[in-house]
Amino acid sequence: MQLPADFTNNMKSQLGGAYKDFEAALSAPSPISIRRNSLKDYTWKENYDLVKWNKKGVYLKERPIFTLDPAFHAGAYYVQEASSMFIAEAIRQLTKVRSDKPLRVLDLCAAPGGKSTLLLDELPADSFLLCNEVIRNRFQILKYNLIKWGNPSIAASNMDSKQLASLGEFFDLILVDAPCSGEGLFRKTPEATSEWSLDNVALCTARQKRILAEAFQVLNPGGILLYSTCTYNSKENADNMAWAIASDNFQHLTLTLPEDWGIQSSTLGYQFYPHRLDGEGFYLAGLQKLGEPAPVRKFKSRQSTLPSPISRKEREALAVWIKNIEDLFLFKDNKGQIRALPLVHKETFEVLYSKWPFLFYGLELGTFKGKDFVPAPSLALSTVLSEEVTYIELDRRQALAFLRKDPIEGLENLPKGWLLVRYENLGLGWIKSLGNRINNYYPKEWRIRMRKTEGE
Repeated sequence: MQLPADFTNNMKSQLGGAYKDFEAALSAPSPISIRRNSLKDYTWKENYDLVKWNKKGVYLKERPIFTLDPAFHAGAYYVQEASSMFIAEAIRQLTKVRSDKPLRVLDLCAAPGGKSTLLLDELPADSFLLCNEVIRNRFQILKYNLIKWGNPSIAASNMDSKQLASLGEFFDLILVDAPCSGEGLFRKTPEATSEWSLDNVALCTARQKRILAEAFQVLNPGGILLYSTCTYNSKENADNMAWAIASDNFQHLTLTLPEDWGIQSSTLGYQFYPHRLDGEGFYLAGLQKLGEPAPVRKFKSRQSTLPSPISRKEREALAVWIKNIEDLFLFKDNKGQIRALPLVHKETFEVLYSKWPFLFYGLELGTFKGKDFVPAPSLALSTVLSEEVTYIELDRRQALAFLRKDPIEGLENLPKGWLLVRYENLGLGWIKSLGNRINNYYPKEWRIRMRKTEGE
């Protein structure tokens, strides 16, 4: 791999005698890692080596074709670089004193969704997560990955971070996984070396400061800000944290880490190097906003714009589809789709909805056409779906045919009506059986386009 000269000089200065080990590591294969979804009922057939700093993360011996694994499309796991899973350990340590209290959390630069799904796994019970992504096509990927994970305690927004300022000090925890120069991913994407320059580092540093300044405005006093990048240079990492501490009322937070994890601690933050551990380049630091938490703010909701709960009859009809329905706030969005949020988040939802009714809120359940309920694809992937819903279990070939929207062989004597399609206990989507034929309701935009390969 041909590294840029300025990058090489920077790393030699940073690593000293360890630079040769670092350079050699960049020539070695990248570790392949995934993070399991603990809320999905899936039996793993192999034992894998665990990621030391995240017990839900495992290393795979070789890279499979994830596109041809139905469990991947069912949200049984997320393909995530191991180093970035460290955010879970930071959350566990830094929110320990408030683990009995639900948190309002913001993932400010959320796409494609790996860290958002990690947050959903690690936050205290009944916490609420707002996932924001400014780039529209990346926002669509974010939504898809959140739907696959199946947790309804979310909202997702497609806004510039400065638009959130009207909330004031609102969030207890903010993750800023900042867009960066990507030095830590040179091994995975060698072509990124051609896009790297000192000018780009400077551009990223300025953008990161702007994003941080906007995040500060919506963080509660006493709240925690986690800042991460996938790069090595101090300008985007420790220097930005020093700037944050100097420019606002923040203190740096430290973590207690086992030495054998191989994570390099510094004055401000923690650095991952590929020659010291099984992972790519990554940086993380934690800051706490000083000051006493302000009294709970009372927001003025524009009541006329808030969605109405669904009718009693609709709720009764949905009770056969949804488990623990009494714990959910059910409403119709502006397209007539019924959506669900845990009832504990109703107040937070009303605040956000009064400002941005167009956001993606909670879980889409489906819609009524006359007296008939038409389930949404997201319901099949969710954790609120009732175990009493009628289903069919498909083998791998049948599941792939369903995901491609191809004819599914071997389906006979199916009961009429809506049927959940499952693969190894995992919901994939819906078909409607009409007796002599079936209709496949898997979304066209989600379908697999990869055709059969040898050994499929």
